[in-house]
Formats: sequence, C-alpha cells, structure tokens
Amino acid sequence: MPATLHPFLKTVHNSKIVSNEQFESYLQTTRLRDGLSDEQVAKHTVIKNLLTLFQAEEILNGRTRKLVVEDYILVDILGYGGMGTVYIGKHRESEKKVAIKLLGEQTKHDAGIRARFQLEARAGMKLDHPKLVKTLEFGMLQELYGDTEFMVMELVAGVTLLEGINFSNGPMKWDAASDVICQAADGLHYLHSQGMVHRDVKPDNILIEVNGNSKLLDFGLTLADEGGFEDEFSLAMIFGHDCLGTADYIPPEQSRDSLQVDHRADIYSLGCTLYTALTAKRPFPGRKRVETVKAHRTEPRPIVLESNPNVPPELSDAVFQMMSVNPDERPQSMLDVQDLLAPFRNRRNWAFEFSQVLIQRREMRKKYISESRARSNQNQRPTTVNAQVETETPGKKKVTGDQIIDETDSMKPTK
Repeated sequence: MPATLHPFLKTVHNSKIVSNEQFESYLQTTRLRDGLSDEQVAKHTVIKNLLTLFQAEEILNGRTRKLVVEDYILVDILGYGGMGTVYIGKHRESEKKVAIKLLGEQTKHDAGIRARFQLEARAGMKLDHPKLVKTLEFGMLQELYGDTEFMVMELVAGVTLLEGINFSNGPMKWDAASDVICQAADGLHYLHSQGMVHRDVKPDNILIEVNGNSKLLDFGLTLADEGGFEDEFSLAMIFGHDCLGTADYIPPEQSRDSLQVDHRADIYSLGCTLYTALTAKRPFPGRKRVETVKAHRTEPRPIVLESNPNVPPELSDAVFQMMSVNPDERPQSMLDVQDLLAPFRNRRNWAFEFSQVLIQRREMRKKYISESRARSNQNQRPTTVNAQVETETPGKKKVTGDQIIDETDSMKPTK
C-alpha cells in the first residue's frame, strides 16, 4: 500500500468492508490526481466497483462502523419498515447475499418495539415454506449507545405487490393478481397449520420476483399459540399493543380485539389486498385511520366491478365474500380461497431490473420524508394507492443534511 493515501481510501481500508485483495487490485489499476475531494474519490470507488453507492455515502457521512453486522457487510438498502431498515448484506466469507433487518435509531430504545421484533424473529425462525420469506438468523449487535437486535433473512430480489400496482399505473391484470394472491394463500395455509395468524397481510408484505414467484414476508404481528400468546398478552398489558394491524386492511374483529382472532382474519386482509390490486384503490380510501377502521366494521363492502368492469363477475364476488364482516361468511380456509381463485389465476413474468428498483426506493424514501412533513398538519390521507406512502408506520427518523452522491439512473419498470 502506498505511503501516502487519500484519507477517504484510508478509511475504506481500515473499515475492513473490502478484502485486502480487492483493495490492492483497486490501487494497482487506479491513478488519482492530487487534490481530489472525498466525494470525488468516493464516486471513483463506486465507478470501479470497489464500493457500492450506499457504502460510499455511509463512509462520507461518518457511519463506517454501521456497515458491519457481525459476519455480514452491508452493501445496500433493501427497504424501510415501521420498526427500522432492511439492508442487503453479504457474508464476509461465503459472500452469500441476505436481507438484514435492523431496528431504527429511535425504535431500538422502545422496549415494546424491541419485544415485538423478538416475537417476529422467533415466529420467522419456526417457519419453513417456499411461499414465506425465511428467517435464517437472529442476533444482538453491540453498539456504542446500546445493543440492538438484528434479523437475517433470505434475500428476495423482487418488488412488493404495492409497487407492482403502481408500476401498472392502474389496476393490475386480474389473472396475474389472482395468481399472486393464490401464492400468498398457499404460504398462509402453511402458517395457519402451524397455529399462527399473520395479522398484517397487505400489498406491502407480498414480494414478487421477475418470474412471477411470490412470497409473504414480515411476521412482526404474527400471533402464535401457547407461549407466543402469553408474550402477546404481556405486550398488550404492558405496552398497550392490543389493537394491531394496518387500518386499510384490518378485519373488523381484529380492530376490536387483536388477541382473539383466528385464521379467518388473514382471509379478510387477503381479500382487501386483492381488492386493492384489482382496483388500484384501498377499500375505504381518503379517511383518517379511526374512520377507516370503523368503515371496515360497519359500512357496505366495496365491489370490485364498480371500480373495474373488466374483472370477471365471479372474481368480484369472490373478493366480496373474502371481505365479509362476519368471519363465518368468508371462505373458511386458505385452501378454500385458492379454490375460489384458481379459475382466474395465470402466472406472468414481471418486467423490472432489481438494481433499478433499489434506486427508485431510495428516491421514494426521500420523497416520502418531504411529503410527510407537508402532510403532518392535514387530516386526510391519500385516496389512491401510492407506493411511496406507507399505509401504517410508527415514527420514522428524519434524515437531513446527509451528503449524497448523485445518481443519474432512472427506473421505468413495466408489467
């Protein structure tokens, strides 16, 4: 290594996020002129594939230590959730890529959120089904200002159903939507057979790969039998977590008592999810959350055909049945749901580049932060589905003043 090295490159070398071989190879093929700024050198390391854009920005902003989680190196941001951020990680030795979920800076100090995160990890570790995202590992990361839990999951290079709806610029093709929901129902049938109820089925929590293969994720609200129920009851008593779910998709009985629901609650939410895919609208849009929850309990069910006349009447009827207020009037199992939707499903390929999806998610995140500030004093929520507006999230950290490396790429996925 040269005696004189640019300060940014020294930081990269000391961070140990790239191997000595990679670093030496970069130096041997690079001739940097004197006087370059940190940002200029950072851009060069990205161009030469020494660092990812995310890694370069983290180092520029003094967050080098946060790029390492036990045996994994963080290489990009995969997505954002109510409890924290999900990253793409790479195992230091095997170089296998995974998804790593970390609690956010605010939520990691919330005892209730941490307990919920632990419940999610424990539930995920019990599940093994091709239509459910696998949880591979759960651990504790020691940090300067307190320990925080992390979760390692399989990496699915896909878009969420919510993103897919937006990519369609309107209702999805009804056969593709039916296929995605059937796949989710398959995973939920297995989850129910394990004595669990998901309780947060929604378009945000279904991933679709390029070949149309779909998986359900996020078991943060999963209700389990026996010991899991006792933990859930403790959370409700201590932290007030007794009305859980996403307002736009919450079953009537779940909003009254989250502890007493059965598997038919997931059937209701899956019906609402299919309604959204077929109409590009939420079932009861444009209302405050309390009003939305009340509408799910008391108002007439919306009818798919009234918003999308291209859908077969029998499919519209199936959605209507899944969204029945009375659980006894819904299909009684996920197998029944699959039977109802089987005549309408058709597997389609999805046209998107995953790298471009990641870029767009970062841009949507920036836009979300900006728009959320503008909406902070408004009473109404958006009427139509919009991928950058998450349907239900606890508080999010506002990120301002970060040094950003400009991106010129754009993404225009098509269905």
